Amino acid sequence: MTTAEGFRVLDEKSLREYIKATPSLASKLGTHELDNLDIKEVGDGNLNFVYIIISPSGSLVIKQAVPYIV
Repeated sequence: MTTAEGFRVLDEKSLREYIKATPSLASKLGTHELDNLDIKEVGDGNLNFVYIIISPSGSLVIKQAVPYIV
């Protein structure tokens, strides 16, 4: 979903693209394993979106704060 201001709520596909495009994140997960990430959304998604990303080489938690309340 994209708002009028251009803010884009991440989903599994766009989060995977974001990680691939961000070398500091990709290196934590193993750049050769980015197509095989296990991505789980946790939380209720009202004020923030929180994702747990797991690969055989590491894991991350990414929190996206939205600029509005849905």
